[in-house]
Amino acid sequence: MQKKRKITLIVVAGIMGFVLFVVLVFLGGICYSRHLWDEGSRDMTTDIEEYEEYLGENGKYKEHFFLYNDIFPNIIPASAKVEDFCYYYYNPENPCYLGYLVYACENEEYQKEYDRLKNIDSSEEYYIYGTTEFPYELCAVYADEDYGYVYAMTDPEEYKFIYVELQFCNYFANMEYGKLIDEKYLPVGFGG
Repeated sequence: MQKKRKITLIVVAGIMGFVLFVVLVFLGGICYSRHLWDEGSRDMTTDIEEYEEYLGENGKYKEHFFLYNDIFPNIIPASAKVEDFCYYYYNPENPCYLGYLVYACENEEYQKEYDRLKNIDSSEEYYIYGTTEFPYELCAVYADEDYGYVYAMTDPEEYKFIYVELQFCNYFANMEYGKLIDEKYLPVGFGG
């Protein structure tokens, strides 16, 4: 009887040890993956020298949500005077993207870019998320009720272009866009 009890205790201790080992490995894996997730959940630049790395033809944020972003230019014109630039990727649970580029350029390059934008096959329905209008002349727009906006506007008197990306996953934005981008670049009523 004593021997049977000893064997039972050894088996129970072995099972408990194995369960404890599995739990510790599982918790360690969660902590490690959480660390990796935290490290890779944000990416931001305001350095115009990094524009092509982020949004150039093969930029790391040129394509997502099944959309190739051909509204933002692959390269910035030589005569461009960049007024504002930012690209911000944030992924607390679902990916969110905010990008904007504002520049003015010379007449010839302005006309070439204006024509390029006007030839993009834009979304026909683009008053979504409470939007009632755009603050400047809209040249091109991709609008999706699940994923948000990518658009380009112009101020023709100043030969200026304003490119904006406001994209998020499944109709849920984890970013407070109004705090990250000048309101004058946002669609009127957006998010209201």
